[in-house]
This record gives sequence, structure tokens and C-alpha cells, in this order.
Amino acid sequence: MNDSRGSAVHEATTVMQNGQLHCIETPVSPVGLVAAEESPFSGPITTGPLLPGLCFTQGFDSEPFVVSAHTAAPVPAERTGVEQVAGKPATTAVPTTAVPTTSVPTTAAARVDPLAAVASDFTAESRSWCIEPNLAARGPAYSVMQECLARQEVATPRGRLARALGSSPLHPDARTWYSGALGEIVVANALAQLGEGWTVLHAVPVGSTSAEIDHLILGPGGIFTINTKNHSGKKIWIGGSTFLVNGYKQEHMRNSAHQAERASRLLSSVTGRPVTVTPLIVVVNPSSITTGRKQPRITVLSSNTLKRWLVKRPRVLSDRAVAHFSMFAEERSTWHTEPVTMNDTTDRLCRFGELRIAVDTARQRARLWLLVFGVGAILITPVAIAQIVRLLASFLVIPGR
Repeated sequence: MNDSRGSAVHEATTVMQNGQLHCIETPVSPVGLVAAEESPFSGPITTGPLLPGLCFTQGFDSEPFVVSAHTAAPVPAERTGVEQVAGKPATTAVPTTAVPTTSVPTTAAARVDPLAAVASDFTAESRSWCIEPNLAARGPAYSVMQECLARQEVATPRGRLARALGSSPLHPDARTWYSGALGEIVVANALAQLGEGWTVLHAVPVGSTSAEIDHLILGPGGIFTINTKNHSGKKIWIGGSTFLVNGYKQEHMRNSAHQAERASRLLSSVTGRPVTVTPLIVVVNPSSITTGRKQPRITVLSSNTLKRWLVKRPRVLSDRAVAHFSMFAEERSTWHTEPVTMNDTTDRLCRFGELRIAVDTARQRARLWLLVFGVGAILITPVAIAQIVRLLASFLVIPGR
């Protein structure tokens, strides 16, 4: 129990002495009290006492998922039970006068921490499942991987001959999703080079479905949504609201604008002030990007130029503003109707990794066979030509001469 008297702050602790329960007040620093931080904008940002975080080590890429301490929580109700001192004193709210020990519960159930109990049950059930209230540790292409694996489940297993010849293990319906996942991974690697001062979130879930924002970037240059498209080796033409891939029109402009507008609306709702979000379209390794006479409605970048374009943006947000907006953006409850979800992240990543190894191995074998056939054709061609010439000469020879 914290008691403010003038400028001093005291903490009440309970101690068992001579069979009586006594309360001892000790001065403590005012850490953890409700405080008002100076906002990077007008008005204070009020935060409340923070709930302790849950941490599970079986997270994405062995990184723990942590229940964010950014979420202010109401002050929990005072405990009715009092813990007997054993080593470190327990800081419980008790009256300043001695209380009878007969009213103190002594059962173990009265001392169970509900958060610890949840963590214990969670770990006992399955160590591969992860609680995900915070998006900072979420990896790229989360739902895209899920869709790819779901379609890959109906693929017919390859035989020995097909594997030896390098036949692709991908199901036709899974190829688009597989390519999209690889594209988001490429862009995520490029964004990882931005360094300090930037907050990068991947696969941000939005709404009540599996819809996602591929990447959300917060930094000195502003707040951006990135719609990643893996059109490797293809020609891109942009102008106005038109986006062509090898001459075929795509709806990337409209979808990207919708994502940014939705992100702006959700961030403005939780922060209480207008938030501007700029949409970007990033194409992975295109052969060319041609711009028409009309200025494109949305900026289109190559994955190779993304980092350079971002760091050259003029500063529009201070470091405190970036941290302020990142605090809200990292919360899953800002974007999705389910503030906390349980996801089998580790198993999904392992399965996609195995699929990627199988696809790469098949491509290498196919290329090896192509090389063998090419070399064989080069070596066999002169011999074949010589045999054909001899055969033709034999027909031209006149018998008896």
C-alpha cells in the first residue's frame, strides 16, 4: 500500500513477529505510481499501473511473445489474503494497525497468481502454441504462409522418379501464395536494415478476418503501409490509378489506398488525434518500372530501392512521436477484434521451411538435368550430323561404279 505524505512515499509490508502480524512502513521511490508523461503533442499522455507481462519462449523464430506493458490497466482490487513473510517481504495492502492472524487464509489456493496459473496451464498443454497480444515479434507473411500450407495439404506426394527428375512439390493452387510469402520475406529483410528510430511491424491483422497489412512502418519520415507484390522479372507500368504487370491490369492501387485509409482510421481512433498514413506498393525484383504521363496515385518502389527511399524522407515525426504511435500500433487490439489469440506459430514456420527446402531442392535438380541434357546435345550433335551425312552419301552412290 502506497501512502503519499507530503513528498514522501511509503510502502506497507507485513511481518510475522511473536505470533502477531504487524505492518511496517518503509519509504520507497515513486516508481510504478500513476504518472503523467509529457506528450509529444498538446496535452499529457496518462498511463496507469501496468500489468506484468507474460513471456513464452516458443515464439516466432525463437523470440518470445510478450504481453505488452504499454496497455494501461485499472488498479487491481486489494487482496484479502496476507502472505506470511518468507525471505522477501510481500507488499500487500493492509491496515496500519495489527490484525488478528486468525483472519488470514492459509490455503495454497489463496496465494495462486492468476497470470502464473495461466502461463503454467498454457505451457503444460503445448509448448508450440503462442499467445499473441503484441505484434512486435510477429514475423512476415503470417497469413500468407497459412493459406499456402492449407492449399498444399491436398497436393499428391511425389514418387521417386518425380523427385529424381526435380518435379516441383508445390500444388498449383499454392504457388501464388508461396510466391507472395517469399516476396514479403524479401521486403522484411530490406526493412530490417533501417536501424534504430524505426518501428517495423509485419503481417498486421485487421478486422475480424485473416486480412493483413503486409508491413507497417513508423519512423521519422512518417507512417507507411506497404503492399508487397512479388512480380519478379516482370515489367511494371504505372500511371494515375493504373497498375499493369506485363500489360495486364491489376487492382494494387485501389487495395493499397484502402489499407492506408483503414490504418489511419484505426490509429486515429486509439490515439485520439488525426493520424496520416501513406500507402506504398513495393514490387520484388521487377525487370523494369515504367511511369506514364500521369503521376501515380500511390508511390511504387522496387524492393532494392525501398530502404534508400525511406531514409531520404524529410522528418515529419519526432522520436517521441514515433515511440508514442508505435506504442499503440504494436497492440493487436488496435487492429483486430480479437485482442489476444493463440497461434501455432512454431509448427507453421517449420512446415513452411520444410516446403521451401523441398522446392529449392527440386529446382536445383531440374536445373542440373537441364544442364546435363544441354551438354549432351552439344556433344552428340556433331556425331549425329556425321552419321546423317554418311547415310545421305550412301544413297547417292551409284551401284556398279
